[in-house]
Amino acid sequence: MSVKDLEFIFLGTGTSSGIPVIGCSCPTCTSSDPRDRRLRCGAAVRFTDPNGLPRTLLIDVSPDHREQSLRHGLERCDGIFITHAHVDHVFGLDEVRRYNSLMRAPIAVHAEPEVTEALHRIFQHIYARQDNANDSFVADLYDVVLEPLRPVFLHGLRFMPVRLLHGRLPILGFRIDAVDSKGVPLRDQPDPLPLAWCTDVSSVPPGSWEPLQGLNTLVLDMLRDRAHPTHMTFDEAVSAADSLAPSRTFFIHMSHDSTHQELLQRMPPGMTPAWDGLVLGTDTNSDL
Repeated sequence: MSVKDLEFIFLGTGTSSGIPVIGCSCPTCTSSDPRDRRLRCGAAVRFTDPNGLPRTLLIDVSPDHREQSLRHGLERCDGIFITHAHVDHVFGLDEVRRYNSLMRAPIAVHAEPEVTEALHRIFQHIYARQDNANDSFVADLYDVVLEPLRPVFLHGLRFMPVRLLHGRLPILGFRIDAVDSKGVPLRDQPDPLPLAWCTDVSSVPPGSWEPLQGLNTLVLDMLRDRAHPTHMTFDEAVSAADSLAPSRTFFIHMSHDSTHQELLQRMPPGMTPAWDGLVLGTDTNSDL
């Protein structure tokens, strides 16, 4: 038995300011194309596990998570994987309390120790609930430690943390494979797996190229054309994707410097800018 009906959902594809940007009247921010409305980055993997139970796993929880969850009808969360502790990737963590209520269960937050420490500091009302003046409705979370290249097996999937660099900050990307009952990756992976989610990347360390080989789907940071100290440019992202040679590549964490259509017209074959609400997997069409 293996996972079934797997969907990979792009909850948000924009940079830290989101798009439209407050107070901006540029062509992207005023565009009527819904693909130019880019909420802060995050993803969900929704599937049926080998025991026939529904599952949803999140990658990051942006400040826009409530809106993203309502859009896709998310009703549970069986685990959260955190890439790093920047505001645009974790400030929706308070919203997962609703999943606690629906499931009547705590939620595991998978993160590196430094990230977990930051989350405890940021969300003291959650992690030090006993110190709150009033006993209020807060999320029920527990920590699971991540280490690069030490896989996590959950409900028929393997999440492999992969070291990436966000400027000088070491962060994590995740490679996702479906596995058998012994944890061995399946020969025939359900679409869109194997998939790697690599947001907020400025460079890929030498030891991280090999774990990103043999992908069906690569999701990769691509901020804009102009150089940036902590993100890949258009040319850098296309070059990295070309080197990794997945079957297809979707770019995320995009600024308002270019519209979706402008980016799409410049993309090499097999590459495209992702957009909010794009779903890969069962009975879906990526238009790529």
